[in-house]
Amino acid sequence: MENISLNPVKSKKAYMQIVEGILNSIHENKIEYGDKLYSEPELTKMLNVSRPTLREALRVLEFLGIVTVSPRKGIRINKPDMTDSYMPLIYMLMFEKTTELELFELRRAIQIAMAEAAARNRSEEDLHVLEEIIKNHKEHINEDYEIFARLDYDFHQQVVKCSGNDMCFKLMETLNILMKKQMVETIYNLPVEDRKLTVNLHERVYESIRDQKPEQARENMQEHMERPYRFYKNK
Repeated sequence: MENISLNPVKSKKAYMQIVEGILNSIHENKIEYGDKLYSEPELTKMLNVSRPTLREALRVLEFLGIVTVSPRKGIRINKPDMTDSYMPLIYMLMFEKTTELELFELRRAIQIAMAEAAARNRSEEDLHVLEEIIKNHKEHINEDYEIFARLDYDFHQQVVKCSGNDMCFKLMETLNILMKKQMVETIYNLPVEDRKLTVNLHERVYESIRDQKPEQARENMQEHMERPYRFYKNK
């Protein structure tokens, strides 16, 4: 196990930040299954949290099957087991060392299919939310890249929500956690003109969903996902 960089947390949901930090350490290959984590006293000091907060995080990780907490053996990372029905996909993908391109190809396939489904199934309420996201994106083209990246995330998640497919919505959330760093990286140095093109493509997807044109929605989303797809293929 490499030195894990876990930052002190300050939040009402501090235990979830601990969970995310450990998951990120697994994804970045800083922890391998079978590794023993720091002791509870060491972790509480490192994270600047109370023992109850740490134990809440450990309960979540233990429930998901990610760690085993033993009074004698301490805290250990479990080996993923396909027979465990509760094992989250995110954990399996981390230890399978799935490539960025493979993750993006899955995300791309879901987005294209869900854009088509959204044009058939969207409700007026979901459509209104998507419209507001587009408006905000237009207003923040010149803003900090993190704001632009968050709005990009909101748009793609809302398209899936418009489809009415809860399973794909959860799967997209999983993929976004795994790809967060890479997704922000693609936007970090994006010129303003390219940002405008991104928002324009978002608007075209929105319009085809609004007008309930499934094939057009599919084609527009496919065109939109083509450039980042080339980016990942050429990395």
